Amino acid sequence: MSAFDDLIADPLARRRYLVILEPYDPALETTAPHYFSDDGFVTGRTDTPADTYFAPRLLAALNFERQLFAGGQLSGRSVPGAGTLLLNNADGLLDPMTALAFDGRRVRVLLGGEDFVYSEFETIFDGTADGAEFDDISVTVRLRDLQSRFEAGIERGTYGGTGGLDGRIGLKDREKPLAFGRVYHVPAVLVDPATLTYQVHDGAIEDVDAVYDAGLALTRVGGAPSAGQFSVDTAAGTFRLGASAAGTVTADVRGDKAGGVYVETVAGLIARLVTTRTLTEDPIPIDAAGFAAFAAAHDDRVGVWVREGSTMGEILDALADSVGAHYGFNRAGRMTIGRVEAPGETPVAAYYDFHVLDLERLAVARPVWRQSVEYRRYWQPLDAAFVAGAVGEEARADLAEPVRVEAAADPALRIRHPLSEEAVVATLLTEAASAEDEAARLLSIFGAGRVAFRVLLKTQPFALELGQTVRLTYPRHGLAEGRNLVVVGMVEDSAVNEITLDLWG
Repeated sequence: MSAFDDLIADPLARRRYLVILEPYDPALETTAPHYFSDDGFVTGRTDTPADTYFAPRLLAALNFERQLFAGGQLSGRSVPGAGTLLLNNADGLLDPMTALAFDGRRVRVLLGGEDFVYSEFETIFDGTADGAEFDDISVTVRLRDLQSRFEAGIERGTYGGTGGLDGRIGLKDREKPLAFGRVYHVPAVLVDPATLTYQVHDGAIEDVDAVYDAGLALTRVGGAPSAGQFSVDTAAGTFRLGASAAGTVTADVRGDKAGGVYVETVAGLIARLVTTRTLTEDPIPIDAAGFAAFAAAHDDRVGVWVREGSTMGEILDALADSVGAHYGFNRAGRMTIGRVEAPGETPVAAYYDFHVLDLERLAVARPVWRQSVEYRRYWQPLDAAFVAGAVGEEARADLAEPVRVEAAADPALRIRHPLSEEAVVATLLTEAASAEDEAARLLSIFGAGRVAFRVLLKTQPFALELGQTVRLTYPRHGLAEGRNLVVVGMVEDSAVNEITLDLWG
């Protein structure tokens, strides 16, 4: 074990905290680091930063909350973390910092032991500031994890309206289309009427598998198309028709192929989006090994057509919800991905009544007796009036349906729980088998009677991660024999060495 691991495991060890703030300084027109500690600290000559003094102004190093639990039931949607740290300003020497801009700027908190050198400290928070509040005696820095960057839109080009691939004049300043993974019946954009060129993605794609004119499938050719035909330019994300369209033109697409690599799994697409399309000055660090492992374990095909005005967070949430995943940032500031599962058999920690300062039973959603999963979305459904007469009746009806559905049910559950619910999950899955498996998995998790607790523990913070399983033993609430529960939320308070856990299972 490392010195840091020993520190975390020792409830009697004295802890020391370092903070690095990087607010924007208008006078310098750039960010500038500010260094603080709880007890004074100086880095060594070979450290980075070298020979740097961390002023002893830190009153409360970190009080930070992270959650996967919302609305009484787990879901794949992420819940950004938030918290505070507190600096001593009784002497007013931090007053000049009121001129600095903190919002959206990097904040790091490091934890170490009393005799640690700088290289032995470990990062326990790497995120951003939401802002700073000043009063006569203190400065409170409000914290947010890096998910705040996902509240903005997605990096995408716009048409200039000068013709050709820059778009017709009517498209000037309109956002270019984006397709990731497998998407069906997307509304292709007519960019060049002179050549009947339509675009489905701003950049290289894997392929266009089908093109439809008013729901009628056209024939693909390798050369110049004629009436009833189309040809594809995968490098430009476009296709051409051989004759003017009779109605709405849609296409089935295997989308973005940035760097020559096409991906269509949840983990693969989330990683692709956050590393290539996030509107941010700094790149988003991800746990590459964790994402690769998740993609290998959950390789269901998905796809998303990015509508105008969509935020990055909305897109990522839709992808995550497709397989019951959750994403967020660990303490080191790296983006991680996991999946909502029932509690595991082997807990990482055990807590007993003598650890518990307070315990509250939380409300959970009623059991689900029927779970439906929507899949294979048509991004441009067509009413019968807009479908060519040559299209068969079954295909005509199918074109009007925006999604297909697979469901799993347990009718016996309704006898035990007359108020049990039917649940529907919208996903970006493309295959019936994947939707069927996900419906069965969700029913097995949420069809069972679940419990949730909020427990305040007198124990060392920064030892647990969201999604881990712990065992709680307590004289009441059916916990006398102990029960394995999943950590779905936590508040870590470094000032008093307490943690509040939200547990579910």
